[in-house]
Amino acid sequence: MGDYATYLVPERCRVDAPEREELARRMVGWLQDKGWIAREKSDCVLGGDGNGWRFTPEGMRHMADADHEDLVTYGFCVETHEKKGVFTNHEGGLESARCPVCGAGIVDDFYDLVEAWYMAEDWPPVVCPVCGKASDIRAYQLEPVWGFSQIGFGFWNLNEDLTEEFVAEFAAVLGEPVRVVEVAL
Repeated sequence: MGDYATYLVPERCRVDAPEREELARRMVGWLQDKGWIAREKSDCVLGGDGNGWRFTPEGMRHMADADHEDLVTYGFCVETHEKKGVFTNHEGGLESARCPVCGAGIVDDFYDLVEAWYMAEDWPPVVCPVCGKASDIRAYQLEPVWGFSQIGFGFWNLNEDLTEEFVAEFAAVLGEPVRVVEVAL
């Protein structure tokens, strides 16, 4: 079994650097003040290098109703992107992608659309290859869910899904809606 994570990704694509820093501080501080993650950084998230905060037993129970795990990779992280960020499920692929205008299934074309969007200088709408209509990339209906933002908050190797209550609480403290992106590596 490989590593997996749940990312809470703001609906907003663009989050400038000062705001990314402020959001990271706010969410880490909130989780620490609640006693749900450790105060000190550690190598508890994928990639190591001391950029995560280990879950506490109380935090695991509150966030995901999970039991304590003694895994090396088992904690919270903040992932930021200077340019565009795409949060996907990696190994699982994309089961379906539908145009928000015509509803056509475009899963075979979607990776190319994302690459063109990602490489573009600005934040262009994405043109459906079936109907030719342009839509915001976040409007495409994807299964499983993907996130498009310059910041995401990762919860590594919890053995249960984050509860709906915790996701709502997290979004309220963040101050905006989030997408729940499941990642398997």
